[in-house]
Amino acid sequence: MAIYRIKITMADGSRGRYTGIFVDGIEAIVQTLADFPEARSVAALFIRRAGA
Repeated sequence: MAIYRIKITMADGSRGRYTGIFVDGIEAIVQTLADFPEARSVAALFIRRAGA
């Protein structure tokens, strides 16, 4: 698991970001698109491996 910073741009131009723990960057983006289907843009930035 790893920590990712997710940046979202919505269709109306508003922006948001959050940090989450995901298996990889693809999962981070797919999950974000499932949570925000109206998003125009989603980016996932790797921060670090999640420690136990």
